[in-house]
This record gives sequence, structure tokens and C-alpha cells, in this order.
Amino acid sequence: MIKSLTTLFIASMAIGTSAILSSCDSKQGQAPSATTKESQSVVKGEKEECGKIAYVCIDTIINSYEFCIEHSKVLEKRMNNIKATLASKGKALQNSAISFQQKVQSGAITSQEQAQKIQASLQKQQIELENLQDKYSAQFEKERQKYNDEMKDSIENFLKDYNKDHKYSMILSKVENNILYADKKLDITEDVLNGLNKRYKSSKGSNAKKQK
Repeated sequence: MIKSLTTLFIASMAIGTSAILSSCDSKQGQAPSATTKESQSVVKGEKEECGKIAYVCIDTIINSYEFCIEHSKVLEKRMNNIKATLASKGKALQNSAISFQQKVQSGAITSQEQAQKIQASLQKQQIELENLQDKYSAQFEKERQKYNDEMKDSIENFLKDYNKDHKYSMILSKVENNILYADKKLDITEDVLNGLNKRYKSSKGSNAKKQK
């Protein structure tokens, strides 16, 4: 008589979605002095100008920058496809395990050797499914990091050009409450966002022409 076999447990295959797009890190520098003083090294007693500071609300950029919006949709679709694939394979494996157990309990499988072969096959499929989940997870993380790096580069490159005219000494990234206080007059988010979207649309148009 074949011993009752324990039910094969299929782990949940859902991959936790981390924030698809993370905020761009900004390098911090030492803030310039609020007071001006005579430069001892400058002839004719000229005074140093106090450096200008501005900030950009990163949450607004992520939610309204066309690059972020489009790539968030791409990542979301990719994640949904991964979940659907893993869920389908997991369900099929679970059904096979249940069917095997029912056959064992009903006596449909009379050979210990036959039972062991089926059980070994199910265990192999479970390992393959877990490996597939790890593979998809690694691929998705690589893709997500690629988009994050591209977003960060696009913002930094834009700000370099933007600052040629505006001459800010420092442009801070405002994420939730990471800045204790900032005068609203220092907020250049809207201006930067408009510039980013304009540049992105222009680059998309140029790429489309090249592909024709």
C-alpha cells in the first residue's frame, strides 16, 4: 500500500512591485554663504555674489514627465505579463499536484515506483518554476534600473543646459519633506518640466525621422 503523500505546496508567484521609477539622486554641495564679503584676492574691492539656489519637485517630474509616463507604462505591462505567466504555470503545477494526490488516495496509482516518478517530476517542475521567477525578477530589475538611469541622465543633461542661462549655484531635488523649508520663489519645477517635455518630444520626432 502506498503511503499517503503530502500535498505539494506551490508558493505564491507574485513578484513585489517596487516603485517603478525611483527618484533621481542629487549630489549635495556646500551651500554658499548668505552674506557677501570683500574678496581679498580681487582687485578694486569687488564683492562676491551670493550663489543662487533653486529646487525641483521630483514627484511632479515623475508624474508629469512624458519620458517617465511612457516608461512606467512599459514597465507595468512587463510586470503584468510576468505575473500572468508565473500565475498560469503555478496554477497548472498545483492542479497536477492535486490530481496526483487524488490518484494516490483513490488507488489509481498502484506502484510505488510510479508514484515516486510522478512526485519527482512535480518537484522538478516546481524548481524550474522558482528558477523562472528568479530569472524574470532579475530581468525586470535590470530593465527598471536601465530606465531609471536614462531618466536620471536626461534630467541632469537638461539641467546642465538649462543652467547655462540661469546660473544657479545649486539645484536641489525636493522629495516629499526632505527640505525643511524653501521659499516657493525658489521652485523651478514647472519651468524644468516644460523644458524636459519639450526636449523629449523633439528627440522623439528626430528619432522617428531617422527610422523612416
